[in-house]
Amino acid sequence: MDRIPHRTLLLWGRDDRTNPYESGLFMLKRMANAQLHVFPQCGHWVQFEQAQEFESVLTGFLQGRDRRDD
Repeated sequence: MDRIPHRTLLLWGRDDRTNPYESGLFMLKRMANAQLHVFPQCGHWVQFEQAQEFESVLTGFLQGRDRRDD
């Protein structure tokens, strides 16, 4: 993971039992250009359980609205 140079969006359900929240933090710490968005009251299937917020976060990321350095 530490060799991935690209902007990466990590989307995580806070209540994910398959890959716990700590796994997202593990990835975030090892990827130089990643950001983690955690969805509350959500399990493993973020795209279904929180469809509207998922779409909003993803669209913002793809359009570059997530950048804090602008």
